[in-house]
Amino acid sequence: MSTVMNAPQIDETSNEVNKPWSAKATLGLTLLLFILYFVISIISLVIAAGVELVGSGVNSENAEAFGASIAQNLALDGDFNAINYLFTALCISPVIFHLAKKRKVTTASAYLGFDKLPSKANFINFNLAILGYFIFSYFVSNALAIETPQSMIDIYNTTDYLFLLFIAVVIAAPIFEELVFRGFIFKGLENSPLGVIGAIFITSTLFTLIHLGQYDFTILAILFPLAVIIGLSRYRSGGIYLPIYLHFINNLYSAVHMYLFMH
Repeated sequence: MSTVMNAPQIDETSNEVNKPWSAKATLGLTLLLFILYFVISIISLVIAAGVELVGSGVNSENAEAFGASIAQNLALDGDFNAINYLFTALCISPVIFHLAKKRKVTTASAYLGFDKLPSKANFINFNLAILGYFIFSYFVSNALAIETPQSMIDIYNTTDYLFLLFIAVVIAAPIFEELVFRGFIFKGLENSPLGVIGAIFITSTLFTLIHLGQYDFTILAILFPLAVIIGLSRYRSGGIYLPIYLHFINNLYSAVHMYLFMH
């Protein structure tokens, strides 16, 4: 009798596993991923500050104040930020693949969009779109007299190993961030009642907001259209390769612009 009573529950659970994560579950798990990212970053900062404090030979009376000063400097240090980002991304990426694998609707790679390459037409069209965005952002930035954020200048000035910052910003960031936004989040939202429009809008908004600590609201407003273009490329291409490529091109453009600005 109990076996018969439990059969519908088993079928229901099985059906849920064979579907993408719901919108609520996707956003909830994304919040946990953000918290995990923050926790790992803080732990890395504390460890790095502790190592530097021990090596400084400061006495115990001044250790707390000096340690706080070290941590503050590290938070704006280009080399530490690059290493911390790479380490955190390497820690969280397997978690994302594990969450995707939990849904039996497809493979983890396909769930995250690694199963489809963009068509030639999509590749050309979105290259034109990103070029149009660069022109738009250039003229808007000049018209509004937007200056390079001081935080970015500080990070660049405190970088001894420029290649490390380049790897983190130009290579790792596009892969990891697209894995989160146009990979995991997009899949769950696209297959929910929110649909494609909701998926593009929400992922674009979240993508813009994670840069809140780096840029002011004017720059964020210019960044949002880029996020929408990348979201559209995810939908039109059916995969994550084109979003990663567009993100890479944007970060490469920004890195070159920053280098020329500082020299």
